[in-house]
Amino acid sequence: MTTHSKPHPHADPHHPHWPLAGLLFVFVLLLAAFSVHETGTWINIRTGAEILANRALPSADSFSYTVSGRPWSTDSWLSDILFQHLDRSGPWALKALKCIVIAAGFALLLPINPSSPLIAAGVLALAAAAAWPGMTEIPAFFDFLLLALLIRVLRPKRAFTWATVAQVGIIELLWANLNGSAAVLGFWLVGLKVAKTSVHAGRDDRLRFAALLAAAAIGLTLNPHGIAVTGHMFFGAPSVNGWQPLSAWFNLYVAFAALGAMACWTCLQSEFFLAMTAASLLALSVVVPSLRPLYVLAAAPVLALALGHYVSAWRQTPGRVARLAAAMALLCGLHWYVVYAPLGRLRGYGVSGLEGAVNFIKDNALSGRMFNEPETGDELVALSGRTVFVDGRAGLYGPRFMKDAERWPARFRHLAEAYRFDYALILNRRAAYPARALDENPDWRLVYADDAALVYVRRSGTAGWLVSNLSRRRLSPNRLWPEELDAPLARPAQRGRVVEELDRWIVQSPGSVEALLWKAYALDRLNLPQKAGHLLTLARERLRLRPDAELMAVLGFVLERRGQSSEARRAYLRSGLLARRAGERALDAEVSLRLAANLRQSGNADQAARLEERARGLAARAEE
Repeated sequence: MTTHSKPHPHADPHHPHWPLAGLLFVFVLLLAAFSVHETGTWINIRTGAEILANRALPSADSFSYTVSGRPWSTDSWLSDILFQHLDRSGPWALKALKCIVIAAGFALLLPINPSSPLIAAGVLALAAAAAWPGMTEIPAFFDFLLLALLIRVLRPKRAFTWATVAQVGIIELLWANLNGSAAVLGFWLVGLKVAKTSVHAGRDDRLRFAALLAAAAIGLTLNPHGIAVTGHMFFGAPSVNGWQPLSAWFNLYVAFAALGAMACWTCLQSEFFLAMTAASLLALSVVVPSLRPLYVLAAAPVLALALGHYVSAWRQTPGRVARLAAAMALLCGLHWYVVYAPLGRLRGYGVSGLEGAVNFIKDNALSGRMFNEPETGDELVALSGRTVFVDGRAGLYGPRFMKDAERWPARFRHLAEAYRFDYALILNRRAAYPARALDENPDWRLVYADDAALVYVRRSGTAGWLVSNLSRRRLSPNRLWPEELDAPLARPAQRGRVVEELDRWIVQSPGSVEALLWKAYALDRLNLPQKAGHLLTLARERLRLRPDAELMAVLGFVLERRGQSSEARRAYLRSGLLARRAGERALDAEVSLRLAANLRQSGNADQAARLEERARGLAARAEE
C-alpha cells in the first residue's frame, strides 16, 4: 500500500490571503503617500529631460559650474525618463507610482508564511513603518518591488524550468536599468540560490541551474554602463539630502537588525535562501545606510517564520483581522505624528518653496554665477534651468568642497571671492540666521524674501544694476522676531515708509505668512488692532494648512504683544514641538526663551527657570 506524505512546504509555499494582502497593501500605500520626500528627484527629472533632448546618456556634468565637464552619468536612466514623463502631469503622478510600487513589494511577501499570515502581516506592517526613510520619489523605490519579485521566484524548492530563467533575467534587466547601483544585489541572490541548489544536485542539474546565474549576469550587464554599474553601490557617495531615522539608536531599524540576525540563525537550516538574503542585506546596510529600508523588507518574512518556532499559529478570523486593522490604523497615526507632520512637508519633491525666488530671478533676468546651498541645488537644477554652485551629489564634488559648501556662513567671503558670485539664493532660516554673512557684507543687498527663500544681489557683480539705486531695507525678513520694527515705528517720520515697505513685501510674495505677521505686528503698534486681527486670521489659516515651526513662533510673539498670553503660549509650544521633531536646536532654544519669559510673567518662575536652562544647553549644542 502506498502512502502519500504531506507535500514539502517549499513545493508550493506562496498561498494568497487576499483580505490580509489587501489590508497590508492599503496600509503601506498610506504610509508611502504620507511620508518624506527627497530633493534628489529633481536631478532625476532634469537628467531624464537631458537624455530625451540629446538622445544619449550624459557623460559629463552640465548642471554645476564648479564641476562642469567632470565625468558624471546616471545609473538609473530608465527611471529618469519615466520620472520626467510623469512629472509633466504634476507631482501626484510620480507619487502615486511610488506608493503603488512600494505597497506591492510588501504585499508580495505576505504569502511566504502560509501557516500564520496574521503574524506575517503584522511583521510586514512594522517593517513598512521602519522603512519610511526609503519611501521617497527616487529610483531606489523600485528596489522594494524587484527584491520581492526575485524572492518570490527563487525561494520555492522546485525543479528547474526555463520559465524561471526567463523571469530572473527579466527582473535583473529591469533592475540594472531602473536603479543600476542596487542591481548587483539581484545577482548575489541568484548566486545564493544556485550555490544552495547545487550542493546536492547532480552534474546535469548543476549545469541547468547555472543558467539562472548566466541569465542574471546577462540582465545585469545589459545596461549602458555594463559591468561597471556594480561598483556604483559602494563607490558612489549618497546624496547629502537623504533621510535618516530620527534617533541614531532608538529606531525600528535597530530592532529589526537585532531580531533579524537572531531570526536568520534560527531559520538558516530550513530557510537558507531567505536567511542568507536577509543576512547579506543586514551586513550591507551597515556599510551602505541607504540599503536599510531594503534590509527591513527582506528581514520581515524571515522574522515572521522564526516567530513560528515560538508562537502558535493564529487562526484567521474576522475579529483578529479587525484587530490587526485597528493596530495598523494606530501605527499609521503614529507615523503621521512622528514622521509626516514634522518632516513630510519640510523639503523634497512636491514640497517646493523656491518657486517664488526662482520666478523673481527669471523675471528680472539675473545673470552670472548663482550661489546656493547644498540643500537647494537639486531643485534649482530642475526649476531654474541655470547652473548651480552645488547640489546633493556629494560624490561628484568631493568631501573637501562639500565641507566648505555646508559651512558657507563662516566661509562666504572667501567663497564669494574665489567663485565670483553675482547673486545668491539661500533658504530663509531665521533662528540660525546664516544670512548674517550677506547682511553684514556691504557689497550684498537683499532684493527678495518669502517664507522659504531669500535672494541677494552683489552690487559689484553682473546683476548689480538691480540695486544700483536701491537703499538698504528697513526690514529684515531673514530675522525671527519682528520687534526690530519698534524703533522705526516709534518715529512718526518713518512710520509711513515702514508700512510702505511691508506692503511691497506682501505684493512681492503674496503667499508669504511672515509678511502678514509682520504687518499685523506693525498695525498693532500703530493702534490699529482690528486691521491687524484680519491679517492674523489669514496667517493662521495658511499656517493650519502648512505648519511651519519658525512662523508659528512669530505668530506666538505677535499674539503675546497683543496681550493674548495663553494663545501665544500654545503657539510657542506648537513651534517648539515642530522644531524638536525637525532637529532645529537653534529655533528650539529661541522659542524656549520666549516661552520662559511668558511663563515668568504668569507667575511660573520655576518652570521658566527650567526652560531657560534648557535653552542655554540647546544653544550651546546648536553652535557645535
